[in-house]
Amino acid sequence: MKRTLLLIFVISAFAALLSAQDDAAYTTAMKAVAASANGRAAPIRAAVTAKDVAAAAAEGAKVEAGFDTILAYWKAKNVDDAIKLATTARDAAKAIADSKDADAQAAALMTLNGTCGACHMAHRAGGGGMFTIK
Repeated sequence: MKRTLLLIFVISAFAALLSAQDDAAYTTAMKAVAASANGRAAPIRAAVTAKDVAAAAAEGAKVEAGFDTILAYWKAKNVDDAIKLATTARDAAKAIADSKDADAQAAALMTLNGTCGACHMAHRAGGGGMFTIK
C-alpha cells in the first residue's frame, strides 16, 4: 500500500513539473509573439505597413516559431477551438514569412490578428499583466 501511494505521489509530482514547464514555455512564447505582433508599433505590423517584405518575413518567422510552441501547448491540453485558432495564427505567420508579396503579407497579418482576440476571450482571464489561462 505504501509503495502504491509513493508511486502515485512520484507520478503526480513529475506530471506537475512537466505541466509547469509547458506553462512556462507557453508564457514565453505568448510574450514573444505579443512583442512582435501586438499593437501599432509592433515590428511585424510596422514592416508590413512599410511594405518591407524582408523585415516582415523575418518577423513572420519569429511569430511562426512562437505559435509552434503555443499550438503544441493546446494540443497537449486537447482544446479544439484553441488548436484551430493557434493553427490559423501559425499558418498566417508562415504565410508572412514565406511570401515575397507585400499585399499577401498584409492579408496574412489580418488573418493572424483576427485569431488573437478570439482565443484570448475564450481562454485568458485576469488583466494588468496578471493573466491566467482558463
